[in-house]
Amino acid sequence: MAAICAMLACAALAGCTPKGVAVGASHGESQNVAHDSVDRQDVTIGVVGALGNPPVSDAVVMNDLAKAGLFARFASTTNNADATQAAQQAVRDWASQRVSVIVVNALNVTDTTARSWTDALGYARGAGVPVALLDPTNPPQDATLYAAVLRMGTDPAGSDPNVGSSTYKLDAALSLIINDNPHPATMRIG
Repeated sequence: MAAICAMLACAALAGCTPKGVAVGASHGESQNVAHDSVDRQDVTIGVVGALGNPPVSDAVVMNDLAKAGLFARFASTTNNADATQAAQQAVRDWASQRVSVIVVNALNVTDTTARSWTDALGYARGAGVPVALLDPTNPPQDATLYAAVLRMGTDPAGSDPNVGSSTYKLDAALSLIINDNPHPATMRIG
């Protein structure tokens, strides 16, 4: 009986995965579907702590979210035997808890970690939970694994030729992603 319930749950989640794009990645008008937005008080953000020395500290990110009145949970990657594995497990945990969006700070996908990051981010995608990458050093090659890159602590013009000239507040950018409203693939946060 448990196996049948598990299969039904997986089948139900499969309907949450858009074809050919990331969850929450409406980069054009043609993909946007009329829908009701998620109420701000119902938003929960899962923040995955940075690996290494990020351009924007985790404390700054959490403080900005708190100032905006958004409820955020934090998963630290420090003081772990394997910080990458801890970060990947945090992505899976947030996806299982059905947060509104997962924010991964300072992601650096290497040849060694590419497959495990694809698995972790693919799990979130399969669960229908959008992922935003905050100042990634090296994002995954598969852009369907994340909804947007947010450039907050790095000089967007110097570090990312894809960033637009518009500047978004962190909460506004996340709202666009959560509600699957059209937004640039790379957003400048200020």
